Amino acid sequence: MEELEELEEELEEELENLGEKLEGELEDELEEELEVILKEELEELKEELEEDEELEDELEDLEEELEELEGIGGEIGGGRRNWRREEEEELEKLKEELKEELKMELKEELKEEKLEEELKIEEIRRIGGEIRGFGEEIKGRIRRIEEELRREEEKELGEIGGGIEKLKEELEQRRN
Repeated sequence: MEELEELEEELEEELENLGEKLEGELEDELEEELEVILKEELEELKEELEEDEELEDELEDLEEELEELEGIGGEIGGGRRNWRREEEEELEKLKEELKEELKMELKEELKEEKLEEELKIEEIRRIGGEIRGFGEEIKGRIRRIEEELRREEEKELGEIGGGIEKLKEELEQRRN
């Protein structure tokens, strides 16, 4: 009976260790995958930022060209000055629109990454629950096996006790 209890304790410890180990491995694996994904996303964002910086450089070049043209336009007349002002305003609008678009894209990408991360965490929790359920199922089986062994042991002890009683009766009869 003690051996059975020791076996049960060992099985329960092994189950707990297995569950913790599996959960730890899954978390480590998901963390590694998430880190790789985030690094890739960061690289993409850096590339986009570099492209944006190139566009800003081009915009500055265009503004310089515009200033040169405005200098020429100043010589031509006041009509050109109005055109220059309109072009500057248009360039400012385009610049602001580009910044807003980039902000929105970055926000969307961050939302998607966060959602993916939440889904992975939920998957880890689900797997942990399954492991705990499996552990409980094994504990239930162990309890049923113990109960069956206890019944068999009681039955055998009852049979032995009955045999002893018969032997006592026979001995009593022989003495009489």
